[in-house]
Amino acid sequence: MTVTVQSATTSAVYRPRPLAGRGGLGHGAIAWLVAAADFVMLVAANAAGFVLYEQISFSLTADPIGYIGIGLLVAMSFVLAMHSAHAYRPDAILRRRHQMRLISLLIPGVFGFLLTVLFFLKLGATFSRGSIGASLLLSFVGLIGLRLLWPAFLPYAMARGAFGRRRILLICSATAHVTAFEERAVAHGMIVVEVLRLPQDEELCQSALDFTLTASRKRVDEIIMVWGEPDLAGLQGYLWQMRRSPLPVSVAFDGFIGTIVSANPRAIGGLTAFQSQRPPLSLCESAIKRLFDISFSATCLLALSPMMLAVAVAIKLDSPGPVLFRQVRKGYGGRPFRIVKFRSMTVLEDGPEVRQATRGDDRITRVGAFIRSTSLDELPQFWNVLRGDMSVVGPRPHALAHDDYFDTQIGEYVFRRHVRPGLTGWAQINKCRGETPDIEKMEERVHHDLWYINNWSLWLDVKIILRTVFQLHDLRAAY
Repeated sequence: MTVTVQSATTSAVYRPRPLAGRGGLGHGAIAWLVAAADFVMLVAANAAGFVLYEQISFSLTADPIGYIGIGLLVAMSFVLAMHSAHAYRPDAILRRRHQMRLISLLIPGVFGFLLTVLFFLKLGATFSRGSIGASLLLSFVGLIGLRLLWPAFLPYAMARGAFGRRRILLICSATAHVTAFEERAVAHGMIVVEVLRLPQDEELCQSALDFTLTASRKRVDEIIMVWGEPDLAGLQGYLWQMRRSPLPVSVAFDGFIGTIVSANPRAIGGLTAFQSQRPPLSLCESAIKRLFDISFSATCLLALSPMMLAVAVAIKLDSPGPVLFRQVRKGYGGRPFRIVKFRSMTVLEDGPEVRQATRGDDRITRVGAFIRSTSLDELPQFWNVLRGDMSVVGPRPHALAHDDYFDTQIGEYVFRRHVRPGLTGWAQINKCRGETPDIEKMEERVHHDLWYINNWSLWLDVKIILRTVFQLHDLRAAY
């Protein structure tokens, strides 16, 4: 069959990409690198644990060579267990929460196996419980440290070609934006070398698929189809025709279907169900989040009190008016509370009409401009967190006037109140900070807030806090 590649002025079917080299170690080398790092670290941690314990407890200088055998046993058992759980696959390595759970489960199990071996070999008297405990602690800390390193190092290394990249043929609609996909693919060791756009005409689609099957044999490692249409029968037809290709084929859903399948999967009655809305936090989860909020906010109030005092003095000297600004906001379940902030403007609006601050707003004072851009005006809200009105992490609360407006414009807006509002949130670290001049901007913020509510975990809260601290230098969105 003769395939016609149409011009961009018509229904463009195919857009070739320049071929990229497969230089580097090969994408599969990532698993070997991570496994080797775990192995070496565990051997070193076990030897160090035994030696340090004897040095500190008994002032004895032990030869670490004698304990390397124990380290080899622990390292071999752990690496084999992680390999059996498919935890060294490149995509699994970047799933930090999954890695943390596996480590928390496997490390105690490996050391339990070690104690069992020592007991049956009657070597329990040779190795003290204190030295084994020290080795366990060092091993756990070392593995956690590596898991914090890999998500930062591996995307950086893959993006620069340190590892060979899988060459991807991307199939998508004629209007799909592929730039964001290409950037994420590079971070996961892939590179899009060809893009096939599917026109609406059935006959053209037939020709396009024939061309796809030809192109897939030209140094392409995998085919990925991005499907955003509600017509799943059409998708089934495409997948059926692509069975003629020996390459692996993956489907990524966009739009509403993509939102559904990105939720947590569950097996129910032999079917796979996707939990599009999680239940409220359980009693245990609520207690954990509240204990974290209390301890974190109390620590911050004590540690930052000198800075807060300096800000208060600067506000008082800069302009007339109170140091603190209080405004009624809606909290958990829609219950009202008074949020506390450092005053940054010459007005104290708290009524049915509240005008958002804009860039160059003449109501903002000189000190106010600085503390707003650096988020120092939010520090008194740790008192709201300590009182239980707010959480450290959660959807940002808005003025009542804005709540009443967006409640009528965005159907899912009210669902943000299923958790306590927060000092910072998932939306804020994803560039949804500052002014919301239109409905589209607020809908984007609500989308991130709902994702946070449906995917809450304590580790996610810690991640958001850390990213918030590192993003405080970005003054472009806050004014």
